[in-house]
Amino acid sequence: MAFALRSAAQRAARTISSTTATAPRRALFSTTQCAASSSHGLLRLKEYYDSTLSEDLMILTYDHARAAPSTYKYPDVQVQIDRALAATNADSEAVASTEENTTVTPDAVRTRKGGKPVKPIQPPKSASTIPGLDKITLHAMVKDAIHSKHNLLSAFMAFQSITSVRPEVVYARTSVANWKLREGMPIGVKVTLRGEEMYQFMDKLVEIVLPRLKEWPGLQLTAGDGNGNIALGFPASALALFPEIEGSFDVYPKMTGFDVIFNTTAYTNTDGRLLLSGFSVPFKTKN
Repeated sequence: MAFALRSAAQRAARTISSTTATAPRRALFSTTQCAASSSHGLLRLKEYYDSTLSEDLMILTYDHARAAPSTYKYPDVQVQIDRALAATNADSEAVASTEENTTVTPDAVRTRKGGKPVKPIQPPKSASTIPGLDKITLHAMVKDAIHSKHNLLSAFMAFQSITSVRPEVVYARTSVANWKLREGMPIGVKVTLRGEEMYQFMDKLVEIVLPRLKEWPGLQLTAGDGNGNIALGFPASALALFPEIEGSFDVYPKMTGFDVIFNTTAYTNTDGRLLLSGFSVPFKTKN
């Protein structure tokens, strides 16, 4: 009985070894390149903007007086309408050319006082002109960097920690004798955020930093530069409210104030403020 069990075990072992030798070996580690996943995971604000906020902004900013012309549902009739409009435009251009030999472009007529650049013309309202975040710029000027450029290191490391992007050093463009400032001296740092890093920083700002700020009433109701871009100024104490700085506060010897500029695709300040309000940025209310 024992001999029969031993022989059966030997036959099973030989069968397993033969199948292992003929079967292809599976690689433990794959060397093929795979698509890199997002380092931030699910972007809450990005998903919120795509699913909910963009539709709300389309409804709130829609202007029937500046709506894009709709396409006719019958293609043949639409072609005839386009041809008639093109012929009408050609006739009007011919009459205008006979009356005036010189043509004046719209940009030549649209000028601003002081030689400032002309603002872009707002296009008709459509799904492609919904206001959105284009980029966020963090900017800090370090006064002590005039005496020693090593004082920039603390702000440099702090910006890199809260944004996960390597900052750029800002150099002086002109010399100011009263400040002992010479052209080309490093005096500040800045970071430009786009895409995933932009939404990740925006999420931390509105969920962690802004609710913990003391004696900050919110954005002014008139904030904006005229083109939909809005800037915020924060004191040095606000930098310590970020979770990356709060957990290792002793690593950064000097805290500095900084500015946050929201560059949007809006054409007016009202649309820019409406976009930031949708991202839960508080505004100062009238008493």
